[in-house]
Amino acid sequence: MKRAIILIDGQNLYYGLKDLKINEREIIWDKFLNSLIQPEDELVRTYWFRPQRILDTYYSDYNIRQSICFKKFNNHLFNFNNNYEAIPQDVKDKIEEEAVEVENWLKTTNEKFSQSEYKYDQISLDYGDIEIVKTGIVKVDPFKKIMIGEKGVDISLAVKMMSLSVQNRCEKIILVSGDYDYAEAIKFVKDNMTKIHLVKIHKGYPPQNKSVSRDLAVLADRVIDVYESELRTNFLKAI
Repeated sequence: MKRAIILIDGQNLYYGLKDLKINEREIIWDKFLNSLIQPEDELVRTYWFRPQRILDTYYSDYNIRQSICFKKFNNHLFNFNNNYEAIPQDVKDKIEEEAVEVENWLKTTNEKFSQSEYKYDQISLDYGDIEIVKTGIVKVDPFKKIMIGEKGVDISLAVKMMSLSVQNRCEKIILVSGDYDYAEAIKFVKDNMTKIHLVKIHKGYPPQNKSVSRDLAVLADRVIDVYESELRTNFLKAI
C-alpha cells in the first residue's frame, strides 16, 4: 500500500470549478478525492491551501484620502499634508465621497472573505481527512475595486510538498494545481524519489483546459484527467 497525500491550491481549484459553474459546496469531496488515487494507494490526508486574510492594513482613513488627493487633486497635496483647511470645500467633499466608496468596498470584501472562511471550515468539519491550511494574504486595490491575487500561498504549498518528500511521509503526492510556479518543487520531490501526480480538470466537449501549464504536466509522473461530465455525474450532491 502506497501512502498518498493530496495538496490543493485553493485559488486554482476555485477558478477551475467556477469556470464549470460548480460551487465547492456542491461536491462530495471524500468520494472525489478518493477517485484521484490508484487501487494500491492509501489516501492519508488532503491539505487545502488558501489565504489567511486580506492585506488591507495600509488602507487607513488617512492613507486612503491622501492617495485620492495625490491621484486626482495633486495640486492640493501640499495643503492636504500641511494645511488641510486651505483646501476648497468642494475638493474636500469629492475626496471624502470617493474615500467612503473605497472604505465600503474594503468592508464588503472583508465580509465576503469572512463568509467564505465559514464555507471552508465547514468542508473541513464535514470531511475529517481534509485540513484547511490558512496562510499568506490576498492583495487588493480598493481604488480600482479589484483583487490583485494571492501572495505566500504557493510558497507554503511548495514547502509542504518538499517537506513531505524529505521526511518520507508519503510515496506519492497528488497536486491539484496547474501553476508553473510549482515546477522547481516538483523537480525536487521527484529527485527525492517521491511520485508526483497532477490533476487536470477539463471543461465541456471537446474537453478544454486552460488552467494547467503544459510544461508542468510534462514534469508530472502522471496526469489525472477529470472531465466536467464525469464530475457532474459522479461527484455532485443530489439537489
